[in-house]
Formats: sequence, structure tokens, C-alpha cells
Amino acid sequence: MGKVIGGILGLGIYLWVVPAAWANSCHHDNNNFRCVEFVSNYDGDTFRVIIPQVHPFFGEDISVRVIGIDAPEIRTHDECEKRMALKAKEELKELLETSHEITLRSIGKDKYFRVLADVKFDGKDLAEELLKRRLAVPYDGGTKPHTNWCKFE
Repeated sequence: MGKVIGGILGLGIYLWVVPAAWANSCHHDNNNFRCVEFVSNYDGDTFRVIIPQVHPFFGEDISVRVIGIDAPEIRTHDECEKRMALKAKEELKELLETSHEITLRSIGKDKYFRVLADVKFDGKDLAEELLKRRLAVPYDGGTKPHTNWCKFE
């Protein structure tokens, strides 16, 4: 009888502590959103998310652009750029769909009012990963230089 009561008590404590710990790890502040849920992506540097614990008007289906990179454009007449854009789109989707944790840091907004963010997935820097895979080039937000995407294939 004592083991049963101890087991029930232990289970009750577990069910109370674990959700509380998870909720605390997803706490947001002014510049960081944690536990973000990937929805979809348009290309290799822009994707849509749900930000939990935020009013749906501000936190559902929000467009996010990755700070510090520029990926090839899907809508282009350049066939090399289009092929690389589709590859970048697919690899970004795979990275974010399979990640266990997505965090948006250093939040800002761009000229199109998208959220600009330093994006971490499973503790790794998304911009660095896309640069390493040659799916994006560095970009500081100014005028985009012409990129010969054929050399990246």
C-alpha cells in the first residue's frame, strides 16, 4: 500500500514539475523568443513560425527573415539562381522541421515589416549553417551585390 501511495505521489510531483520546467525554458523577453514552432518557408532565408505564449495576432504565422545572410531568389530568370533557391528552400525546411528547439534572438524588423532575427536551431546558428552549406551569402541589409549562383552549384 505504501509503495502505491509513494508511486502516485511521485507521479503527481513529476506531472507538476516537468511542465513547469518546460514552460520556464520557453520564457520570452523583449529580444528573444524561445520554443518557436516552424510552420513553412518561402525560400532559403525567410520562414513562418508560431510563437507560443504570444497573442495570436502577434504570434501566429509570423514571417521571419534570418539576419546576416541572403539566399538565392526563387522568382528569377536566372536558372542557376532558381536551382540554388529551391535547394536552399528544401534544406532550410529540413533543418527547421527536424530541429527540437528554435529560438529567435536579437529581434528587429526589416523594410517589409518582417521579423528580422538571429536564428538558433538546436543551439546552432542558422545563418552560419546556411553559409557553410553554400546556400546563402553574407548580407548586411544594404544594397544586394550581384551573386553568381552558378559557382555555388
